[in-house]
Amino acid sequence: MLGEFDFINWIRAQQSKSDLVQLPAGDDLAVLKWPADELLLVGVDQVLDGVHFDSAVHSPRAIGRKVMNRNLSDCAAMACLPAAAVAAVALPKGSDLQYARELYLGLKEAADPFNCALIGGDTATWNGKLALTVTILGRSAGIKPITRSGARPDQEIYVTGPLGGSILGRHMSFVPRITEARAIAAACAVTSMIDISDGLSRDIRHVCDQSRVGAIVFEDRIPVHGDAVTLRHDGRSALEHALHDGEDHELLFTTPGPVPANLPAIHIGITTEEPGVRLRTASGDVPLDSKGWEHKL
Repeated sequence: MLGEFDFINWIRAQQSKSDLVQLPAGDDLAVLKWPADELLLVGVDQVLDGVHFDSAVHSPRAIGRKVMNRNLSDCAAMACLPAAAVAAVALPKGSDLQYARELYLGLKEAADPFNCALIGGDTATWNGKLALTVTILGRSAGIKPITRSGARPDQEIYVTGPLGGSILGRHMSFVPRITEARAIAAACAVTSMIDISDGLSRDIRHVCDQSRVGAIVFEDRIPVHGDAVTLRHDGRSALEHALHDGEDHELLFTTPGPVPANLPAIHIGITTEEPGVRLRTASGDVPLDSKGWEHKL
Protein backbone atom coordinates (compact mmCIF):
# COMPACT_ATOMS: atom_id res chain seq x y z
CA MET A 1 0.00 0.00 0.00
CA LEU A 2 1.06 3.57 -0.67
CA GLY A 3 2.46 5.44 2.30
CA GLU A 4 1.50 9.07 1.61
CA PHE A 5 4.08 10.64 3.89
CA ASP A 6 6.82 8.33 2.65
CA PHE A 7 6.03 9.54 -0.86
CA ILE A 8 5.95 13.20 0.23
CA ASN A 9 9.30 12.82 1.95
CA TRP A 10 10.76 11.16 -1.14
CA ILE A 11 9.50 14.01 -3.36
CA ARG A 12 10.91 16.58 -0.94
CA ALA A 13 14.30 14.93 -1.29
CA GLN A 14 14.18 15.48 -5.05
CA GLN A 15 13.62 19.22 -4.71
CA SER A 16 16.13 22.05 -4.93
CA LYS A 17 16.03 25.83 -4.81
CA SER A 18 16.88 28.14 -7.70
CA ASP A 19 16.76 31.85 -8.48
CA LEU A 20 13.11 31.38 -9.46
CA VAL A 21 12.07 28.75 -6.92
CA GLN A 22 12.77 30.23 -3.50
CA LEU A 23 10.88 27.51 -1.59
CA PRO A 24 10.15 24.22 -3.39
CA ALA A 25 7.72 21.43 -2.47
CA GLY A 26 7.46 20.52 1.18
CA ASP A 27 5.44 23.35 2.69
CA ASP A 28 1.79 24.18 2.06
CA LEU A 29 2.76 26.42 -0.84
CA ALA A 30 5.87 26.81 -2.95
CA VAL A 31 7.39 30.28 -3.25
CA LEU A 32 8.54 31.75 -6.58
CA LYS A 33 10.40 35.00 -7.16
CA TRP A 34 8.84 36.13 -10.43
CA PRO A 35 10.79 38.51 -12.70
CA ALA A 36 9.05 41.88 -12.76
CA ASP A 37 9.51 42.32 -16.51
CA GLU A 38 7.91 39.01 -17.53
CA LEU A 39 4.32 37.92 -18.04
CA LEU A 40 3.01 34.89 -16.14
CA LEU A 41 1.12 32.31 -18.24
CA VAL A 42 -0.92 29.59 -16.52
CA GLY A 43 -2.43 26.39 -17.91
CA VAL A 44 -3.76 23.05 -16.71
CA ASP A 45 -4.18 19.68 -18.38
CA GLN A 46 -5.49 16.31 -17.28
CA VAL A 47 -4.93 12.74 -18.47
CA LEU A 48 -7.21 9.81 -17.66
CA ASP A 49 -6.65 6.07 -17.77
CA GLY A 50 -8.68 4.63 -20.64
CA VAL A 51 -8.86 7.95 -22.50
CA HIS A 52 -5.32 9.31 -22.94
CA PHE A 53 -3.38 6.17 -22.02
CA ASP A 54 -3.88 2.56 -20.94
CA SER A 55 -2.23 1.74 -17.62
CA ALA A 56 -2.34 -1.95 -18.52
CA VAL A 57 -0.08 -1.20 -21.50
CA HIS A 58 1.83 1.99 -20.74
CA SER A 59 4.40 2.26 -17.96
CA PRO A 60 3.88 4.80 -15.15
CA ARG A 61 7.00 6.65 -16.27
CA ALA A 62 5.64 6.98 -19.83
CA ILE A 63 2.32 8.19 -18.45
CA GLY A 64 4.06 10.83 -16.33
CA ARG A 65 6.05 12.02 -19.33
CA LYS A 66 2.90 12.32 -21.42
CA VAL A 67 0.93 14.51 -19.03
CA MET A 68 3.89 16.84 -18.55
CA ASN A 69 4.60 16.99 -22.27
CA ARG A 70 1.00 17.95 -22.99
CA ASN A 71 1.43 20.97 -20.72
CA LEU A 72 4.80 21.81 -22.21
CA SER A 73 3.22 21.67 -25.67
CA ASP A 74 0.72 24.31 -24.52
CA CYS A 75 3.70 26.50 -23.63
CA ALA A 76 5.04 25.94 -27.14
CA ALA A 77 1.68 26.98 -28.60
CA MET A 78 2.11 30.43 -27.05
CA ALA A 79 5.90 30.59 -27.53
CA CYS A 80 6.58 30.92 -23.81
CA LEU A 81 9.15 29.15 -21.65
CA PRO A 82 7.93 26.73 -18.97
CA ALA A 83 9.01 27.81 -15.52
CA ALA A 84 7.37 25.53 -12.95
CA ALA A 85 4.59 22.99 -12.53
CA VAL A 86 2.44 21.34 -9.85
CA ALA A 87 0.88 17.89 -10.22
CA ALA A 88 -2.18 16.26 -8.66
CA VAL A 89 -2.39 12.47 -8.87
CA ALA A 90 -5.37 10.25 -8.06
CA LEU A 91 -3.98 6.72 -7.72
CA PRO A 92 -6.09 3.55 -7.74
CA LYS A 93 -6.27 1.99 -4.30
CA GLY A 94 -3.58 -0.62 -3.89
CA SER A 95 -0.94 1.31 -5.84
CA ASP A 96 2.49 0.95 -4.31
CA LEU A 97 5.13 3.56 -3.58
CA GLN A 98 7.33 2.48 -6.50
CA TYR A 99 4.48 3.09 -8.97
CA ALA A 100 3.99 6.62 -7.59
CA ARG A 101 7.72 7.28 -7.79
CA GLU A 102 7.80 6.19 -11.43
CA LEU A 103 4.96 8.58 -12.29
CA TYR A 104 6.88 11.42 -10.64
CA LEU A 105 10.10 10.49 -12.43
CA GLY A 106 8.25 10.53 -15.76
CA LEU A 107 6.95 14.02 -15.03
CA LYS A 108 10.46 15.13 -14.08
CA GLU A 109 12.11 13.53 -17.12
CA ALA A 110 9.87 15.56 -19.41
CA ALA A 111 10.24 18.80 -17.43
CA ASP A 112 13.99 18.79 -16.81
CA PRO A 113 15.16 19.46 -20.41
CA PHE A 114 13.16 22.70 -20.32
CA ASN A 115 14.28 23.75 -16.82
CA CYS A 116 10.71 23.41 -15.58
CA ALA A 117 10.74 22.77 -11.83
CA LEU A 118 8.15 20.48 -10.21
CA ILE A 119 7.32 22.54 -7.15
CA GLY A 120 4.41 20.74 -5.51
CA GLY A 121 1.06 19.05 -5.89
CA ASP A 122 -1.15 16.49 -4.21
CA THR A 123 -1.52 12.71 -4.11
CA ALA A 124 -4.57 10.67 -3.14
CA THR A 125 -5.98 7.18 -3.65
CA TRP A 126 -9.51 6.26 -4.69
CA ASN A 127 -11.61 3.44 -6.14
CA GLY A 128 -11.39 4.79 -9.70
CA LYS A 129 -8.73 4.61 -12.39
CA LEU A 130 -5.49 6.59 -12.50
CA ALA A 131 -5.92 10.32 -13.17
CA LEU A 132 -3.20 12.99 -13.32
CA THR A 133 -3.55 16.75 -13.55
CA VAL A 134 -0.67 19.17 -14.09
CA THR A 135 -0.83 22.94 -13.76
CA ILE A 136 2.01 24.72 -15.49
CA LEU A 137 3.44 28.22 -15.10
CA GLY A 138 5.09 29.79 -18.13
CA ARG A 139 7.08 32.98 -18.60
CA SER A 140 7.13 35.23 -21.63
CA ALA A 141 10.94 35.66 -21.53
CA GLY A 142 11.13 38.47 -24.07
CA ILE A 143 8.54 37.17 -26.55
CA LYS A 144 4.96 38.39 -26.48
CA PRO A 145 2.61 35.43 -25.97
CA ILE A 146 1.06 34.27 -29.24
CA THR A 147 -2.68 33.59 -29.17
CA ARG A 148 -5.15 31.91 -31.52
CA SER A 149 -6.91 35.15 -32.36
CA GLY A 150 -4.36 37.20 -34.30
CA ALA A 151 -4.59 35.72 -37.80
CA ARG A 152 -5.79 38.03 -40.59
CA PRO A 153 -6.95 37.31 -44.17
CA ASP A 154 -4.29 36.57 -46.81
CA GLN A 155 -1.73 35.19 -44.37
CA GLU A 156 0.34 32.02 -44.72
CA ILE A 157 -0.45 28.86 -42.74
CA TYR A 158 2.37 26.57 -41.63
CA VAL A 159 2.88 23.42 -39.56
CA THR A 160 6.14 22.32 -37.94
CA GLY A 161 6.13 18.65 -38.92
CA PRO A 162 4.36 15.60 -40.37
CA LEU A 163 0.93 14.59 -39.13
CA GLY A 164 -1.21 11.51 -38.55
CA GLY A 165 -0.93 8.08 -36.99
CA SER A 166 0.21 9.21 -33.54
CA ILE A 167 -1.75 6.36 -31.92
CA LEU A 168 1.05 4.00 -32.99
CA GLY A 169 3.17 5.46 -30.20
CA ARG A 170 3.92 9.12 -30.77
CA HIS A 171 0.95 10.12 -28.60
CA MET A 172 3.00 8.88 -25.65
CA SER A 173 6.49 9.96 -26.71
CA PHE A 174 6.26 13.28 -28.59
CA VAL A 175 8.67 16.13 -27.91
CA PRO A 176 7.03 19.52 -27.22
CA ARG A 177 8.02 22.09 -29.87
CA ILE A 178 9.13 24.75 -27.39
CA THR A 179 12.53 25.37 -28.98
CA GLU A 180 10.97 25.53 -32.44
CA ALA A 181 8.20 27.90 -31.29
CA ARG A 182 10.68 30.31 -29.73
CA ALA A 183 12.88 30.30 -32.83
CA ILE A 184 9.95 30.88 -35.18
CA ALA A 185 8.47 33.63 -33.00
CA ALA A 186 11.85 35.37 -32.76
CA ALA A 187 12.38 35.29 -36.54
CA CYS A 188 8.86 35.94 -37.87
CA ALA A 189 5.78 38.04 -37.20
CA VAL A 190 3.71 35.08 -36.03
CA THR A 191 0.08 36.20 -35.77
CA SER A 192 -1.54 33.06 -34.31
CA MET A 193 -0.46 29.63 -33.14
CA ILE A 194 -1.88 26.41 -31.70
CA ASP A 195 -0.52 22.96 -30.96
CA ILE A 196 -2.20 20.19 -32.96
CA SER A 197 -3.65 18.06 -30.18
CA ASP A 198 -7.19 17.45 -31.49
CA GLY A 199 -6.34 16.99 -35.18
CA LEU A 200 -5.45 19.46 -37.91
CA SER A 201 -9.03 19.77 -39.19
CA ARG A 202 -10.34 20.73 -35.75
CA ASP A 203 -7.44 22.84 -34.50
CA ILE A 204 -7.24 24.99 -37.63
CA ARG A 205 -10.91 25.77 -37.07
CA HIS A 206 -10.14 26.93 -33.53
CA VAL A 207 -7.72 29.49 -34.99
CA CYS A 208 -10.15 30.54 -37.71
CA ASP A 209 -13.06 30.93 -35.29
CA GLN A 210 -11.09 33.00 -32.78
CA SER A 211 -9.39 35.08 -35.49
CA ARG A 212 -12.62 35.48 -37.48
CA VAL A 213 -11.04 34.32 -40.72
CA GLY A 214 -11.40 31.36 -43.05
CA ALA A 215 -8.72 29.09 -44.47
CA ILE A 216 -7.78 27.12 -47.54
CA VAL A 217 -5.59 24.07 -46.91
CA PHE A 218 -3.70 22.63 -49.88
CA GLU A 219 -4.21 18.89 -50.05
CA ASP A 220 -0.90 18.24 -51.83
CA ARG A 221 1.10 20.12 -49.15
CA ILE A 222 -0.12 18.30 -46.05
CA PRO A 223 2.95 16.57 -44.54
CA VAL A 224 1.89 12.97 -43.93
CA HIS A 225 3.73 11.01 -41.25
CA GLY A 226 4.86 7.47 -42.01
CA ASP A 227 2.64 6.24 -39.17
CA ALA A 228 -0.39 7.56 -41.06
CA VAL A 229 0.64 5.49 -44.06
CA THR A 230 0.94 2.42 -41.84
CA LEU A 231 -2.62 2.93 -40.56
CA ARG A 232 -4.20 2.77 -44.02
CA HIS A 233 -5.33 -0.79 -43.33
CA ASP A 234 -8.18 0.60 -41.21
CA GLY A 235 -9.97 1.84 -44.34
CA ARG A 236 -8.96 5.48 -44.01
CA SER A 237 -6.37 7.02 -46.29
CA ALA A 238 -3.07 8.35 -44.98
CA LEU A 239 -4.28 11.87 -45.81
CA GLU A 240 -7.42 11.37 -43.71
CA HIS A 241 -5.25 10.36 -40.77
CA ALA A 242 -3.02 13.40 -41.29
CA LEU A 243 -6.04 15.71 -41.39
CA HIS A 244 -8.04 14.29 -38.53
CA ASP A 245 -5.94 12.26 -36.08
CA GLY A 246 -5.20 13.92 -32.75
CA GLU A 247 -2.13 14.18 -30.52
CA ASP A 248 0.46 15.06 -33.15
CA HIS A 249 1.50 18.04 -31.01
CA GLU A 250 3.14 19.79 -33.93
CA LEU A 251 2.46 23.53 -34.16
CA LEU A 252 0.13 25.24 -36.61
CA PHE A 253 0.78 28.96 -37.06
CA THR A 254 0.10 31.91 -39.35
CA THR A 255 2.39 34.67 -40.59
CA PRO A 256 2.02 37.59 -43.04
CA GLY A 257 4.94 36.32 -45.13
CA PRO A 258 7.30 33.40 -45.72
CA VAL A 259 9.27 31.73 -42.95
CA PRO A 260 13.10 31.52 -43.27
CA ALA A 261 14.21 28.24 -44.83
CA ASN A 262 16.31 27.25 -41.82
CA LEU A 263 13.25 26.97 -39.57
CA PRO A 264 10.99 23.89 -39.26
CA ALA A 265 7.95 25.14 -41.17
CA ILE A 266 5.88 23.51 -43.92
CA HIS A 267 3.56 25.80 -45.85
CA ILE A 268 0.09 24.20 -46.05
CA GLY A 269 -2.38 26.99 -46.81
CA ILE A 270 -3.64 30.54 -46.61
CA THR A 271 -6.15 32.41 -44.52
CA THR A 272 -9.15 34.01 -46.21
CA GLU A 273 -11.70 36.70 -45.52
CA GLU A 274 -14.43 34.25 -46.46
CA PRO A 275 -15.33 32.16 -43.39
CA GLY A 276 -15.03 28.39 -43.29
CA VAL A 277 -12.19 25.93 -43.81
CA ARG A 278 -11.78 24.38 -47.24
CA LEU A 279 -9.47 21.73 -48.68
CA ARG A 280 -8.03 22.60 -52.10
CA THR A 281 -7.88 19.39 -54.16
CA ALA A 282 -7.04 18.72 -57.80
CA SER A 283 -10.79 18.83 -58.49
CA GLY A 284 -11.42 22.10 -56.68
CA ASP A 285 -12.20 23.33 -53.16
CA VAL A 286 -14.29 21.18 -50.79
CA PRO A 287 -15.33 21.85 -47.18
CA LEU A 288 -12.88 20.47 -44.63
CA ASP A 289 -15.03 19.06 -41.85
CA SER A 290 -13.73 18.96 -38.28
CA LYS A 291 -13.28 15.27 -37.53
CA GLY A 292 -10.56 15.44 -34.93
CA TRP A 293 -10.85 14.55 -31.26
CA GLU A 294 -13.59 16.05 -29.09
CA HIS A 295 -14.50 15.00 -25.56
CA LYS A 296 -18.19 14.18 -25.18
CA LEU A 297 -19.68 15.75 -22.04
